[in-house]
Amino acid sequence: MVRWVASWLEDRKQRVCLDGYSSTWTDVLSGIPQGSVVGPLLFLFFINVLEDGSMSVILKFADDTKIFRKVTNTMDGLQLQQDLNRDCDWADKWQMGV
Repeated sequence: MVRWVASWLEDRKQRVCLDGYSSTWTDVLSGIPQGSVVGPLLFLFFINVLEDGSMSVILKFADDTKIFRKVTNTMDGLQLQQDLNRDCDWADKWQMGV
C-alpha cells in the first residue's frame, strides 16, 4: 500500500490552460493531488502531525488551522512561541512556507 501511494505521488507534473493556451509542464514537488478520492484522506494524515507535541490548542477545519493558548505569564508566551516555531519548521520541511 505504501509503495502504491508513493508511486502515485512521485513524478507528478502540472500545467495551466486558459483560453486555448497552455503553459509548459512543470514538476510538482510537494502537496496532495486535488480532485482525487484518496487526496483528502492523505491530506488528513499529512496535517494531523501538527498536533504532535504541541502544548497549545490546535483547531483544524478544511485547509484552515488555528493555534492558540491563554497567555497569563512569560512561560505561557514562550510555550506558544515554541509551538508556533515548531509549526513553521513543519511548514518549511513540507515546502508549505509562504
